[in-house]
Amino acid sequence: MNMEKKLQVFLDGSFAKYGSFPAKEDVLQELHANLVEKYEDLKKEGKSDDEAYTITINSLGDTDEIMETLPRTDGTTPRPQNLRSTSLAKSDLSDSNLVGADLSSSSLAGTNFERSDLTDATFKSTSLKGASFVGANLTNVQFGSSDLSKVSFNKANLTNAKLKGSGLHGATFSGATLVGTEFHQSDLSDISFDGLTLENVSFDSASLKRTSFKGSVLQNVSFHHSAVKHAIFDGATMDKVTYAVLKSSKATLTDVIIK
Repeated sequence: MNMEKKLQVFLDGSFAKYGSFPAKEDVLQELHANLVEKYEDLKKEGKSDDEAYTITINSLGDTDEIMETLPRTDGTTPRPQNLRSTSLAKSDLSDSNLVGADLSSSSLAGTNFERSDLTDATFKSTSLKGASFVGANLTNVQFGSSDLSKVSFNKANLTNAKLKGSGLHGATFSGATLVGTEFHQSDLSDISFDGLTLENVSFDSASLKRTSFKGSVLQNVSFHHSAVKHAIFDGATMDKVTYAVLKSSKATLTDVIIK
């Protein structure tokens, strides 16, 4: 994705919570031109691509303040669909197209992303406590060092998603698609993966205290450097390699099926 497109995706994501408002296309077009110009100036100053991008998007400032300067035709000002009254955003971004959006270092706790397309999106160091991704497309999404406690990933597509170094206390994954998903160094204590099929999933260096895999299907699942002795695998189906790794790590493998 080229930088102009990346900045456009960032703007679309930043203003999605406001829905439609007068002159929205013109406003976003002007903001986009300003961001592109700032990015190019930073590059000329010798900044790296990542440095220039981060400085550029941070320069946008508070979108609520931007919206307050735009009058409606009825004389009022546009407001987000769910104004935050605390530090929690609680916005409704359901059914949104947020492909490639960079929502890093944002406060998005309680936000509704249900059924949204977030392919290739990035959530690094993002507060997402209590957010809902039910039925969302999270293919290739990166959740690095984020607060994912009490997040609902039910029925979400987490193919090749990376949830690294994140806290997931109280998160749910019922009906989720877990293919190539990475949970490196994440706290998965008390999380349930019961009845799910996990294919090429990695739990390397993850905390798995009382994590449950009851009745799940484990195909080429990695548990390197993870303490699995207190995880629950009752009635799970797994391949020979996964079984051997778990057995050597002294996991309790009650009534497991080896295929």
